[in-house]
Amino acid sequence: MKYKEEYPGTKQECLGFLSEAFTKLLKNQLTVDGETVVIPDDKEVEYKIKYDDDFFEGSLAMKITWMNAEAEVEEEEEE
Repeated sequence: MKYKEEYPGTKQECLGFLSEAFTKLLKNQLTVDGETVVIPDDKEVEYKIKYDDDFFEGSLAMKITWMNAEAEVEEEEEE
């Protein structure tokens, strides 16, 4: 399932929100659209930061990913 929240605001409001969100994440209290965010302790995570800035628009994105299930590898039979 995908959950998403969006907020308009100033740079100061955004940084305050990120600070609060990070604190809640560390305490396992962060929720998105009513769902508690759980980053597993027993899985390897990949984390990225992306920054774009051009004439029309700028953006900053941070992302954390992990695998919940292993993909099954199908073995092909030799003929």
